[in-house]
Amino acid sequence: MRVTTFTVFAVLLCGFKAQAKAVFAHFMVTNTASYAWEDLDNDIKLAQDAHIDAFALNVQAGDDANTIIPLFFEVAESRGFKLFFSFDYAANGAWKINDVLGYINLFGSRSGYYQYEGQPFVSTFEGPANAKDWLLIKAETNCFFMPDYSSLGAKPAVALGVADGLFSWAAWPWGNQDMDTYVDASYLQYLGDLPYMMPAAPWFFTNLPGFNRKNWLWRQVSQSGDTTSLTVAGGTISGTTDGKRFYS
Repeated sequence: MRVTTFTVFAVLLCGFKAQAKAVFAHFMVTNTASYAWEDLDNDIKLAQDAHIDAFALNVQAGDDANTIIPLFFEVAESRGFKLFFSFDYAANGAWKINDVLGYINLFGSRSGYYQYEGQPFVSTFEGPANAKDWLLIKAETNCFFMPDYSSLGAKPAVALGVADGLFSWAAWPWGNQDMDTYVDASYLQYLGDLPYMMPAAPWFFTNLPGFNRKNWLWRQVSQSGDTTSLTVAGGTISGTTDGKRFYS
């Protein structure tokens, strides 16, 4: 029995003016080395059954698993499903500008690529040190850029002047604290009318010995109920994804 490579992490994409909402799931492409059409098709069907709008494809620089991306789009398009890129700047280091341009130019106009207000939607996992690269990337591709620069926090990330919106990775309670909306509120404050993508995660654990003995479990007491309550209180709708709580 295959364990699916995505955890339903719901992202809510929401702008105060448009109030447009969508739910995404974070999908680790690096875990698909042994995948075939039927595996991708099954994961997409599960996502559609859960009313997920698109997969955020976490792609790492120089990863051999990225060769599955053309097949991924074929399968998604056969089911009327959407995908978009989330370029990972942490796992294998920073992406080269030309490589990012190549992916967006090759896939961004496909029917299976998620569009936001007529623009190919693109995100990242970290990478604020390379934020200036996106001035050129945006000019060349006309993409809508919503990165995760959570290592900086909302105010410094907005101050970089390149993001069209921001994605937060603060999906779990810290230590023995209960989940609250403090981080979300900071994004809403500093983004103003720009859209915010909020994370949601019912639970999350990791056991990756190769990453500095990375082996831990985030506290999940009442997490799912707390997240739902906080999201509804904020006037938004959310779901769940790869380990995050998304709120607007």
